[in-house]
Amino acid sequence: MKARPIERVPRTPSPSFRRFHLPNTMNFPQALRDAIPALERCWGRCLVLTSITGRALHSSLYGRRVRIKFQVEESGKLTGNFDVWMDMEPAAARELARTLNQIADEAEKAPPTAAVI
Repeated sequence: MKARPIERVPRTPSPSFRRFHLPNTMNFPQALRDAIPALERCWGRCLVLTSITGRALHSSLYGRRVRIKFQVEESGKLTGNFDVWMDMEPAAARELARTLNQIADEAEKAPPTAAVI
């Protein structure tokens, strides 16, 4: 009797294992909403960036993600600090890093100007 090769059929993932596509996002805490003045002529609130931390994630549900936490503090008479989260795909994180490096290089070469944007 001849041995027959076993033909393997590729499995398609079941619907329960599909990954959700998350957009690249910035998440602001609700408490920060109360720190922004409601006056129409105000530009908003200037917060001081005190630290940046991040981590890489790989979940079966959402795939590979980069999560960055910006910790910011009040800059005026008010007090408080807030965590602002950025969640993005690795390609978007690389593009952000490339853009920041390019702008930093431009800033180091820029001559002094009187106008501030």
